[in-house]
Amino acid sequence: MASETEQQGMGATDGNGKTFEHASRMVEEARAFGSSLSSQAQSFTESIDLRGRVQRGYVLGGGLFSPLTSRLLKIGVRLALVPVIKSQLGAMAGEVRTPGHPSA
Repeated sequence: MASETEQQGMGATDGNGKTFEHASRMVEEARAFGSSLSSQAQSFTESIDLRGRVQRGYVLGGGLFSPLTSRLLKIGVRLALVPVIKSQLGAMAGEVRTPGHPSA
């Protein structure tokens, strides 16, 4: 027959086991809650489509024809045309050279 202290020790072990099970259950519930919250946030983001609304609003609100867009477009065209113009000038300079003259 077990003594009173052994029974208390067993009870403490059972209490710790129950505490561990309870803590494990709480962790699982917290993870499930976090996962649910994350999926709800993603669903909400998809439903309001904020990024798409901003892009459409920029175009519809005249953003496409704003002074800033005009400047950016001019800079982009200049940067794109520099290599083309440079190669054309090089080709023209090559045609001007005569075979008897040394190149510079």
